[in-house]
Amino acid sequence: MYLWDTNILTHFTSEHPTLALHIQRVKWEEIVLPSPASAEFLRGRAEFALKATPDQAVMAHRLLKQSQQLIAQFGTLLFDEPDTRVLKTLLKKFKSKKRYVDLMIAAMAIAGNHVVVTRNTKHFKDVLSPHQLANWIDDPPS
Repeated sequence: MYLWDTNILTHFTSEHPTLALHIQRVKWEEIVLPSPASAEFLRGRAEFALKATPDQAVMAHRLLKQSQQLIAQFGTLLFDEPDTRVLKTLLKKFKSKKRYVDLMIAAMAIAGNHVVVTRNTKHFKDVLSPHQLANWIDDPPS
């Protein structure tokens, strides 16, 4: 499976051409959102909706609804017990050097032998093996 990091969702909404080429070469069912990425994506939208000024509120809540609809297009891979075991190991190894959400996604990739698709490969390079990391924005399909 290909686990999309939060930043790939943003590129998906803008119909990034290189991303579109990568999507064409895999089955849609192989692309999933790890639940931490979905939560991170929605958190930003929800915070904006809850803190919007009166003039921003209508637009902010529409954006929240659009974000929910976007996420609903994908399968979701839930963080589970095997992921928890891997995450505990990663937390001991990396302490506070990494963002917690990135470590959760990496743990899911390690536990399930998945590929993380992200533009922020530097966040994962020292955690995942090269075959478990892909940049579908800057790297053209091979």
